[in-house]
Amino acid sequence: MMTAPAAKANVAENRPVRSAGHDRGENVAQSILVAEDERNLVEALSFLMQRAGYEVHVARDGPTTVQMARQLSPDLVLLDVMLPGFDGFAVVEAIKSDPGGRAPRIIMLTAKGHEKDRQKAIALGVDDYVTKPFSNRDVVDRVRGLLGQAGGGP
Repeated sequence: MMTAPAAKANVAENRPVRSAGHDRGENVAQSILVAEDERNLVEALSFLMQRAGYEVHVARDGPTTVQMARQLSPDLVLLDVMLPGFDGFAVVEAIKSDPGGRAPRIIMLTAKGHEKDRQKAIALGVDDYVTKPFSNRDVVDRVRGLLGQAGGGP
């Protein structure tokens, strides 16, 4: 089950949390865009991804998620289905249809466990679909798997 981290993640809304060496071009971490409007989940997911060595960016609504995905070209988006502005399905359509950018890997994290929603997500090009509540280890392992990294860790 998803639990709040013991230490509060230092994540500023819509700004990256940079890993050591990022500004000098050394060992640049792969980047994750967390698109979630629920504060506790933003903090928990940000903490988990930072701990796993990723650079984390946060968006709290659909339009901001699309804008940040286009500007930052993250390696992966952890995307809630139910976002303000427009939903995660519309976000996927916008990101995947952008002719000028590289489409990131996308994991949808959602309370919507209906098979029709899962099928819609997969048809739109989502790489993975995880229903809430989820285990911390499972999310980190799925991210690592999609980004071609060895498993294990938090």
